[in-house]
Amino acid sequence: MHRSCLLALLLVAPAVHAQSLSDADREALIEKLDNLRETAKEKAMGRIGSAAQAFKAGMASDDAAVELYLKCVKKLDFDDKKRSSQDFREWERRQGDRLKDPGTRRSMRHQLRWLVLSLEAAESAGKYDKLAPKAMEALDSIFGNPEQFEGNVGVLREPVTGTVFARAYGLGGAKVDNWPLSPLDISAVFDQVILPGLKTGKKFDSAREQWKKRIRFEGIDKEYWTGGDRGRGKGRSDERSPDYEKWLSETLPDLQWKMEVDLYKAGDQKRSALNMLDHIEQNLAHAKARDWADQFRNLVDPPKDASMKGQETAGPVE
Repeated sequence: MHRSCLLALLLVAPAVHAQSLSDADREALIEKLDNLRETAKEKAMGRIGSAAQAFKAGMASDDAAVELYLKCVKKLDFDDKKRSSQDFREWERRQGDRLKDPGTRRSMRHQLRWLVLSLEAAESAGKYDKLAPKAMEALDSIFGNPEQFEGNVGVLREPVTGTVFARAYGLGGAKVDNWPLSPLDISAVFDQVILPGLKTGKKFDSAREQWKKRIRFEGIDKEYWTGGDRGRGKGRSDERSPDYEKWLSETLPDLQWKMEVDLYKAGDQKRSALNMLDHIEQNLAHAKARDWADQFRNLVDPPKDASMKGQETAGPVE
């Protein structure tokens, strides 16, 4: 008897007596489950494809991004909730100044770009090597001209799967493993997407350049977009904010140290060791100088107990 027939009989048969599943029953149920999973996957892929097409259209210009934003808000907050078109027009009128702000409009456009990348990441099963150049281009377009946002980068800090764009297209619950959901999560973008392939491929010159970019981007974030009215966006003070001054004196040297440690562990030992020693010498007054010295010693001359562990478990050499 065909499995579909077995499954039909199994579903409609009256439960008069408790019965165990036969091997044929189990096969029919598993086949049905597999079919349901495949159907769900096809529907999800279709939804993602439709959403990606709309998001790419929204990336075309600032006007297109705002137009898509309005469409998504109308669907979620008005159509789905049975609120009137008049309510929506009144809401849109109140949002007028915000939606005309060039920085906000530009942020939405870049947010859509990262959302499209995140959808590609969701389909790549954690293999991000091919997405790394795209991620780098997206960051370059953001940090290459920090004044374009006029300090209004709040939407770029939001997880893209929680945005009105994603929710309107049924992607609010999308999960992407080990992928940063905000382009301004700078450390995660580099640690999870940009640097791993370069380090495993022993491309140390490229890895070092990307590390320097990471540090520069974190500085731009602190200089232009952090510290309220003291940030250096368009129309703001040209003075350095206290936050940025602190970043320069405390965080910057620590990031430079972490770069050398990371590349030393990846295999670029001689160059990184020399750089670390020079870094300690140039930053003796830094609060972490003593910790750096301890780390350096443990890296280049690890404790004998640690270095002998492998030999102890390997057995005697004959």
